[in-house]
Amino acid sequence: MTAVSAAPIRVGPRRYVGPGQAIPALDGVRALAVGLVLAAHGGVPGFSGGFLGVDVFFVLSGFLITSLLLDEIGRTGRIGLKSFWIRRARRLLPALLVMVLTVVLVRELFAAESIANLRTEAVAAFFWVSNWVFVGDHTDYFSQGAPPSPLQHTWSLGVEEQYYLFWPLLLAAVVAGLARIAYRRGVPLSTRVVRWAVLAIAMLGCLASAAATMLFTTEESLNRVYFGTDTRAQALLVGAAAAALVVRDWRGMTAGVESLRSRWARGLCWALPVVGLVMLVTAARFATGSAQEFRSGLLIIVAVAAILIIAPVALVQDGPVAKVLSMAPLVGLGAISYGVYLWHWPIFLLLNGERTGSEGWQLFALRCAATIAVAAVSWWLIEQPIREWRPRVVPMLPLATATAATAAVVTMTVMPPGVAPMKTPDPLIDSAALVAPEIPVEVTRPARQRDPADLQVAVFGDSIAWTLMRYLPETPGVEFADYTTIGCGIARGGPYEYVGQELNQKPECDAWPSRWAQRIAHAQPDVVLLVVGRWEVVDRMNEGRWTHIGEPGYDAYLRAELRRALDILGSTGAPIVATTEPYNRRAEKPDGSLYPEDQPKRVEAWNALLRSVVAERPHASVLDLNRKLSPNGYYQTRVDGIRLRSDGVHPTPEAVEWLTPWLVEGLTPQ
Repeated sequence: MTAVSAAPIRVGPRRYVGPGQAIPALDGVRALAVGLVLAAHGGVPGFSGGFLGVDVFFVLSGFLITSLLLDEIGRTGRIGLKSFWIRRARRLLPALLVMVLTVVLVRELFAAESIANLRTEAVAAFFWVSNWVFVGDHTDYFSQGAPPSPLQHTWSLGVEEQYYLFWPLLLAAVVAGLARIAYRRGVPLSTRVVRWAVLAIAMLGCLASAAATMLFTTEESLNRVYFGTDTRAQALLVGAAAAALVVRDWRGMTAGVESLRSRWARGLCWALPVVGLVMLVTAARFATGSAQEFRSGLLIIVAVAAILIIAPVALVQDGPVAKVLSMAPLVGLGAISYGVYLWHWPIFLLLNGERTGSEGWQLFALRCAATIAVAAVSWWLIEQPIREWRPRVVPMLPLATATAATAAVVTMTVMPPGVAPMKTPDPLIDSAALVAPEIPVEVTRPARQRDPADLQVAVFGDSIAWTLMRYLPETPGVEFADYTTIGCGIARGGPYEYVGQELNQKPECDAWPSRWAQRIAHAQPDVVLLVVGRWEVVDRMNEGRWTHIGEPGYDAYLRAELRRALDILGSTGAPIVATTEPYNRRAEKPDGSLYPEDQPKRVEAWNALLRSVVAERPHASVLDLNRKLSPNGYYQTRVDGIRLRSDGVHPTPEAVEWLTPWLVEGLTPQ
């Protein structure tokens, strides 16, 4: 290949950064990026857009990698692909393997729903394709419902590693093509030509990626856009374009723009990071991750804001923003930022409000301290030793591939394919479950001939009652008739809020009086079991305003509806047994606090209202399900060694079996 002729232009009275030495301000940028991610995932007020810190990482990666590749082209006339990939594998793979295998080993500590696909996600993480696995699984990144996977954050590592694979290949092909043209013309290949070609490719790719995001984002495709390498490449390519435009000698970190000698140009490099910081902080403050924001160009705006910080502080390292970013605490955090990002998500999920008894700033500080401690150990014991390891005979690239493959085999051995956890009938998680819930385990009882002597129990209620009936074991002498409706209590109208999201009421929920009247008249049961309360404690729109239990007007409405329910269910003269609403813990807010419907005071208010209304009826009684599931007076995950809830609300199959004798006793006339 024809050698690339170029003499680097050194300008500006800046501090020299020698070969292999880091630029402190760029470590500060890493700290800024990971800090935004921690703030978003930790529920810090005012940082709803902190997820955009990942885009800062992308821009920085594009800038640094392209700078180093172009520097290598300028020095050697080629790109050593094998050496490049080995460096990337040494830097990223070891800590990732340890983190993923650790999550696999302690998987029982996470919510059952969050590890339903952990086997597949772990293998995907080893081979840097997590983002496409999440796309294929239709993972909702912005959902506040089901507990997310402890490996969900590896999607961004997949995007970056795919960039590390394809971008150097593309640049190598560009250099080869340009060198061939230059050879035919009998002239040396100039780095100027290479850089302009790289700039053009990066800009075109960036524009295509940004345009695809803005044109194709809808409410349905939002998560495909969020996870997709093609749509997230815009940030990486913004960094690449900036590197091709301004960086000429990475080893000396000097710029190829003569005007940087001027006071005006240096002042511009001082001012642009301020503008970038304002843009980035504004986005982090107000962005929510909506489809409308993505259609409006949020991602490309953030990428531009990031490069306005990154490029100037790399070129002119004595500016005010560069000096702030070069402060020792930020540089230290930036140095271990990869480990912080790797470990923070599973640690944040493990150290939740339920386990720690903390929330808000106290919980955030605890999570961050644990994350930084683990990341520091990872940096000291894993990352740095392997980066400095220089074996003479070990083929590094095959070793990296073999290591990832071995980790995948170990994971598949430790987690053999089996039955997934029950998919709970939760309207926020799977709207299809409202009609036809998926039950992946066999629970159907063999049909048996009805004995007229059996106690006939008609069951009315919501998804908790539905789950009880679905997993109910054999009950000799008692025959249950299931008239439950998933997602419906006795509160009508709406919309309502559940796990922080506004949902519309299902039409069938408002028709319960007529439906119940028909079914009770047909069933003519001996006893009626009523299980409601979950949908009575949510925030709900009633008479044109948002309200909830505990407000006198809404309490009066609920009291009237409950009386109507008891009138209908007792119309045949059968006694009624109504269960109390148990304490629930469907999900936590990012800061560890509870959503309103899971707050114990609301459950207690409903149970008090239920008791007072039932007390008016001589043939009605209360069965204290709350006390049975929470004997210590608060939400409990286990009682008598039995895991009680599959998702913080619905009872597990083993819990239903444990509850059944108690339930039958409470329904049987004494």
